[in-house]
Amino acid sequence: MGTKDTTQKRLEDYEDIFADISNVLLYDGEDVIKENELETVTAKDTYTVEQQIHEVERDVAKRWRHHSLQISLIGLENQTDPDYKMPLRVICYDGASYRAQLNADESKKTYPVITLVLYMGTEKHWTAPKQLTDCFKYDERLSKFISNYKINVVELAWLSDEQIMKFKTEFRNFVELLRDTRLGRKPQYSPIQLKHVHELLQLMRVMSGNDEYEQLLNQTTNNLKHNKLKGDELTMKKIVSLGFDEARAEAKAEGRTEGMAEGKAEGRAEEKFATVKRMLKRGKSSLADIAEDTDLPLDTIKKIQAEMQAV
Repeated sequence: MGTKDTTQKRLEDYEDIFADISNVLLYDGEDVIKENELETVTAKDTYTVEQQIHEVERDVAKRWRHHSLQISLIGLENQTDPDYKMPLRVICYDGASYRAQLNADESKKTYPVITLVLYMGTEKHWTAPKQLTDCFKYDERLSKFISNYKINVVELAWLSDEQIMKFKTEFRNFVELLRDTRLGRKPQYSPIQLKHVHELLQLMRVMSGNDEYEQLLNQTTNNLKHNKLKGDELTMKKIVSLGFDEARAEAKAEGRTEGMAEGKAEGRAEEKFATVKRMLKRGKSSLADIAEDTDLPLDTIKKIQAEMQAV
């Protein structure tokens, strides 16, 4: 399992994040799906072909129950690149879920299965098929007999600012990162309180390739440990601001250290030059001996001698 795949799933699997994503994309931000109404289900389904068992695995899936009624099963599929066969994959996922309902006890009610494909690319729009019939060539005369199957592709980096503002959890920060990466500008972080800071920063690091998010995570962990940062102050703006302050302080300290080292080096050089001049005035040592005693190049000794004679 790839690192990107793992970090994407880890954040989305939290009920509050999953509910937030579903409410924005399915209900235009209305708080319809409650996190306590979500139930994690196994992301794996099996099917049999020619007496062999095959397995399909969703990225993240939840049952949505309201009281005793199961309303639907919602699945999330993450894609960083357009996948030409995505409609085929989704129909397999959904088909396996419907088959499970078909094989269930007759007393259990059936329910719809919804799959959202979260496209996380930032360089180009989704260019792959969004419906089954675009995956193959066929005789147009057969079109009315072919059951088409459309998929729900959400281009996160192209959501409008108005849509992005409807996210109520830190998933908004992640979508903002994708949008700002697409626009080629510095991230504009919203003041959303973070509950899953580790998962968010790890996902940002993996998706952006920017190791600064790993540094921010380490700094934030340390700040929380030493009470420099409280849980209710955890926002991207706050931890980024603290990270910059600490980086500037470290750079300033390094600058002082370098300045002191340079000053000491200059002082030692001046002392050596003074020693050379004293030894030249006495005239008791050869130039080679002076170079050896002061650990200076012979050319430097000759240059100092020439300067003294020119005065």
